[in-house]
Amino acid sequence: MKPHFLKVIITAVVLVACLAGGSLIAENNKSKHKDKELKEYKATLELVKDINQNSDFGGLELLKFSNKTQKKQQSQGTSDILPDFAEEAKDGVEGIYFNYPYDSNDYRLAKISITAMPYHVYGISVGQNLNDVTPLLEEKGFTEHEKSSDNDADFVLYRQQHVSISLKVSKDNRAISTIIVSVYDKLDDAVY
Repeated sequence: MKPHFLKVIITAVVLVACLAGGSLIAENNKSKHKDKELKEYKATLELVKDINQNSDFGGLELLKFSNKTQKKQQSQGTSDILPDFAEEAKDGVEGIYFNYPYDSNDYRLAKISITAMPYHVYGISVGQNLNDVTPLLEEKGFTEHEKSSDNDADFVLYRQQHVSISLKVSKDNRAISTIIVSVYDKLDDAVY
């Protein structure tokens, strides 16, 4: 019986060692994941700062905190838009507040829509030709992420970090009719 008992003890020790090692590896991976998320968040905030400095949103500022207070509530993501959390700056510029980060109670101006001149993002304004602005977006580090179309317009989405720039483009003359700049939290399942 002693050899059988010895096998059971050795097996138990090996199992405990494996579980402890697995737990340490999982904890280390979790820590690395949190560090990566923090770096992405900081890089996104730096990008937003650059966008705000080099764009004209008619007085609005991307990721500016809302001065409206809200009772603490569980975020519902994009469906959590309240009527008084939209803001119109001037004719042709509108912003919408969302929870950002997604799991916080902080409402920030996370989406700005431009439909008129002279407002712009990095000098890109309504009326410009898509072919002329694509090199500028690429120079700023944005990459084309998605294209879609309907009967009379194409929609081109560019991304960098957690910032997206969406352009609505006329099929006829390739002129931009709407520019949407938004910041999204990758934990949210929708792009604003």
